[in-house]
Amino acid sequence: MNRRKKKLTLFLFIDAFGWAVKQRHPDFLDGRIADSRPLDTILGYSSACDPSIISGLTPAEHGLWSSYYYDPDGSPFKWTRPLAHLPDSIFQRGRVRNQLSKGIKQRCGFTGYFQLYAVPFKELHLFNYAEQKRIWEPGGLPRGESIFDRMANERLAFCTHDSDVPDEIRIERLMARIQQQSIDFAYCSLGKLDALMHAKGNDHPEIGDLMQWYDGQIRALLAAAEDNYEAVSWYLITDHGMHNVVEEYNLIADIEALGLEWNKEYAAFYDSTMARFWILDETARRPISECLKAHAKGTLLSEEELKAFGVWFDDGQYGDLVFLMDSGIQIVPSFMGVKACQGMHGYHPADPDSLASISSNKPIPESIGKIQHIHRLMLDELGLSCEP
Repeated sequence: MNRRKKKLTLFLFIDAFGWAVKQRHPDFLDGRIADSRPLDTILGYSSACDPSIISGLTPAEHGLWSSYYYDPDGSPFKWTRPLAHLPDSIFQRGRVRNQLSKGIKQRCGFTGYFQLYAVPFKELHLFNYAEQKRIWEPGGLPRGESIFDRMANERLAFCTHDSDVPDEIRIERLMARIQQQSIDFAYCSLGKLDALMHAKGNDHPEIGDLMQWYDGQIRALLAAAEDNYEAVSWYLITDHGMHNVVEEYNLIADIEALGLEWNKEYAAFYDSTMARFWILDETARRPISECLKAHAKGTLLSEEELKAFGVWFDDGQYGDLVFLMDSGIQIVPSFMGVKACQGMHGYHPADPDSLASISSNKPIPESIGKIQHIHRLMLDELGLSCEP
């Protein structure tokens, strides 16, 4: 038998494995989990949540909230303007958009996660992209330090996942590193569940099959870890839950009906569950605000609410006005997609289906109540203080 290394800490991330989803699969990792609980999430999407988990900071502090923001002067997409003359039908095909995303990512020199989604090419040149650097390595955040910065500074041996490969390969690579005893810490994100629930909803029978597959894969990882390390601490975490989509709504039509001039009086970015508006001429603020305040399908968020969520930006980087759809209602069409999904996240953080979750083979401190608190657990497991 090989001599075992002293300690391994594993943070295994299953995207969208929220508290409500976990409750529907009580047998998942049965006998392995010592403690679990719900966690408050961040308003927004993985582009906001994931940086908060690895840094302990809110989006207002680390600088990453939604993927796109209005910045015509600084846009890296100015060269794409000729594409606006091509038929929209070409670019509404998923495979075409994916291939274009890869080409644009390479052309722009992005190392982070990048997707065009359904951003119209006639508007793309007006926007900038937030996550230009890969956040899963040192130096990935615009502001603040991530756990990967700390580990690099401390010369600790760690590994992370490769977002460009499927879950099976991510797990295989982590297994190899465990068996080689070449790491002291691992952060591995798995994305199949999120994709499945977007396509099928949060309670489809196929989810049970996928959870069984995850169960077997994780049990094998934990067994290998225990064979190769004297002590193993592991945490199963996520960033948000998933809501079933019960209605689609064309919010863009409501705003266009106001008769305001695009890119002169206002600009907007329509996410799947939020709409963010930049006021370019103050005369546009009142009609947009009045439309959204009286809207039956959502809420115009106040400055106080945005500050409480940790997503208020004094310079209006991500929008001067933010409108949040009611839970289960998806903006269709949006700049993220032209068709409705069966499942979606990014609604109000207090909604039960929004809650994230954490499970572990050891007691979870009572102080861990939000996803950004996971960063404290990482530091504690590594014996590092909160201050570098």
